[in-house]
Amino acid sequence: MPRGRSRKARNAARARTFSLIRIAAVTIAAALVLILGGLELISGGKLGSFATKLRGPRDLTGIVTELTRAIDGELVKLGVSGATSEREDREDGRYTWTHVEKNGRIPHDISIYECNLAITRAVRRAGGRVIRGADEGPDYRGLKTLVMWIGHGDIETHRLTLKESAGADERDGLASATSTPRIAIVIDDFGYSGSETVMGMINLDFPITISVLPLCPHTTDIAHAAHRAGKEVIVHIPMEPRGYPEIDPGEGALMNDHTKEQLVRRIDAALDDVPHAEGANNHMGSAFTSQHIPMRVVMRKLKDAGLYFLDSMTTPESVGVSEARRAGVPTTRNRMFIDSPVDEQGRIDVESQLAELVAIARKRGEAVGLGHPHPETLRVLRKVLPELEREGIDLVFVSELVR
Repeated sequence: MPRGRSRKARNAARARTFSLIRIAAVTIAAALVLILGGLELISGGKLGSFATKLRGPRDLTGIVTELTRAIDGELVKLGVSGATSEREDREDGRYTWTHVEKNGRIPHDISIYECNLAITRAVRRAGGRVIRGADEGPDYRGLKTLVMWIGHGDIETHRLTLKESAGADERDGLASATSTPRIAIVIDDFGYSGSETVMGMINLDFPITISVLPLCPHTTDIAHAAHRAGKEVIVHIPMEPRGYPEIDPGEGALMNDHTKEQLVRRIDAALDDVPHAEGANNHMGSAFTSQHIPMRVVMRKLKDAGLYFLDSMTTPESVGVSEARRAGVPTTRNRMFIDSPVDEQGRIDVESQLAELVAIARKRGEAVGLGHPHPETLRVLRKVLPELEREGIDLVFVSELVR
């Protein structure tokens, strides 16, 4: 018969078994600790912070840019004046962003509620949220202030402080019950080409104002063609935008770091290059038009040339209208762009934006809308402009609205 294992061998086997059991128990316990710890990190919001430390904070530049565009567009439509802004780089460990603080005056005919509602809708369309809004005041004149904290998630990216105006500006009066609303449509950016769309815009049987870029391959031909077609021609002067040099305003642009002599030479070149011009407006210029001293140089040249100035309002911080009035240059301002922004699929909703422009004109008596030589813009203008005339809207050139 085979002999059984010795006591020593049996004891060694039992020891190995117990050792394996202990190792397995320690492993299971460690796994439980890791699982429970992970759940605690997730529930406490700490796991994201740990991941952030590994990859670095997320840059919110694109989100802030989109929200700024939406807010600025709404401030322009509302007619907010005297706008200023301050920017500050911020970081909280999760994100980096530029915080934007804007101040301005609400027109006397716009209520704080209406202003709050319009901005809130624009912010939501841009993917942001109004974190909080509050009315402050009234001050000793009985004027209230709207303060809005706007952001992305729980991150405040913008703060707006908008104060009620004391009274009406006689140059921006409201429509009377019997007045006919007047609209001026301006189409920018002519001069790059003589395409079918460009010529279609020029040949529209309505008083369209044609804004021609100087120093482009078709500048002179387009200006002559527009004049022959009975259109009003203005010079589309390129000016420095925010985001330069990534955003290029084109040849001959007026820049904030130019000397007075450099600005004068470039303004002269622009005005000389566009025949039949009766006025001028800015191409881009969100950085340039917010500066008083450079804009005074522009206004002195326009005054000497006998031209009016249409402020394209590429930023609500523009001082174009105030500097034009200071220099005695007839002026007015764009109320909205009728064919921007273009969405991610390249679509634009010109018809609904024209409807907004009409609503502004009905309330204020008049409005200027800027568009571009896009095929969709031309298609909608061909359809809608006859309808507006039948509705009693008076379509005019910009020169009939400046004062």
